[in-house]
Amino acid sequence: MSEHLSPRAEQRPDLRTARRAARRLLADARAGDLTAVARLHRPHSPVLLSDAQHALAREAGYDSWAALVRDAESFAPAELATIPWERVRAVTVVCLPQPGRVMLYRDGERWVAPRGSLLRGEDPWDDAVLRIPLQAMGFRRQGTHAYAIDDARRHVAFWVDGSLYTGAKPHRRDAETRTLTIAEAARLLTQQGDGALARLVEAAGEDQDAMTYDRHKRDLRRTLTGAYLRSSTHAGGSGFGGDEDDWRDARSGLAAALDGLADDLGRPGLPVTLLDLGSANGHLAASMVTWGAERGVLVEPHGVDISPELVERARELNPQWSQRFWVGDALDWRHPEGQRFDLVHLLLDVLPAGLHAAAITNALASTTPGGRLLVSCYDPRPECSAQIHVTRAGHAVAGRTPVRARRATGRPYGSPSVWITAP
Repeated sequence: MSEHLSPRAEQRPDLRTARRAARRLLADARAGDLTAVARLHRPHSPVLLSDAQHALAREAGYDSWAALVRDAESFAPAELATIPWERVRAVTVVCLPQPGRVMLYRDGERWVAPRGSLLRGEDPWDDAVLRIPLQAMGFRRQGTHAYAIDDARRHVAFWVDGSLYTGAKPHRRDAETRTLTIAEAARLLTQQGDGALARLVEAAGEDQDAMTYDRHKRDLRRTLTGAYLRSSTHAGGSGFGGDEDDWRDARSGLAAALDGLADDLGRPGLPVTLLDLGSANGHLAASMVTWGAERGVLVEPHGVDISPELVERARELNPQWSQRFWVGDALDWRHPEGQRFDLVHLLLDVLPAGLHAAAITNALASTTPGGRLLVSCYDPRPECSAQIHVTRAGHAVAGRTPVRARRATGRPYGSPSVWITAP
């Protein structure tokens, strides 16, 4: 990855050297050095650093200092544990909607990736990486990975997966976007003079290819824990952006998987045990109790999440069920005493696509024989539906949940969740 992060010295100016030269030129010009003053192009009075930077950029063959920076800025590989987060003031977000492909948006005559400065009080990971792509091009991040930092250690590059957003959060709706392969995007960016971004795009593709599951888990825990714990609503603490009415519209259809389940298990009228894999703060598990009661089904909720902090929050919010929430990974978790559950809910969005089949197999091992494994994928793209993932993994779909429309836009909340009957 590192070979793509620094500009080739014989082709581009060294940015640190250029910055030092600009400061020297500024000092000389302010001291009255006529040779220095003559290098400036319509300077301010008194001379500003931007005047010296502009002069250095023109001498290097660029139209502006910003153009020089876009071409020459250099980054070094970095990850979550190696970044001095208290120093970070800006982020670039490389959006990878599918493996090996990058989405750019048009900004005037250029195609670019979202980039911006942190607002006061923002956390780079929790806030800026969510806000900036939404505002720039209407892209909603899902998986989030920091992978590079600039020489000044104030500008961090992230790559994210996700998709164009269709919900109610403030976002740009009219951006012109373009999805290219990594190589196509790098060539385009280089041709238009954005060499630094071209190298970041190439490095993002390499980092995505090299991603391990252990790092995926570390980054996922960082992504979910901070944002969910800071949310002011129970729905927000479960990763949902709307209010409780929106939450009901979006998620209550999952309760359809309860219909007739007790009868199928030969236990009519008896409670149904529920396990939510990826339970966050436990709000979905608790909501299923309410929605089940509305259908005449008594639900006994349980939950598992990869984040100890979110499991603790679930226990605090649901003290009556505090012993029913555990820390664990959907890929290998088993109940400590071997208990199985009548209805298991598995969310695929938080797992790498290559591990979906393994996660389904493991979740079935925690499902009561004759019970139901309910599989969800909240990604709104049709090619990411739960049914596609389930059938691709070799399982027959036994039922589907209804999908309601969003009140604000009239668009459906993604595709149906589907369930499998456990053998």
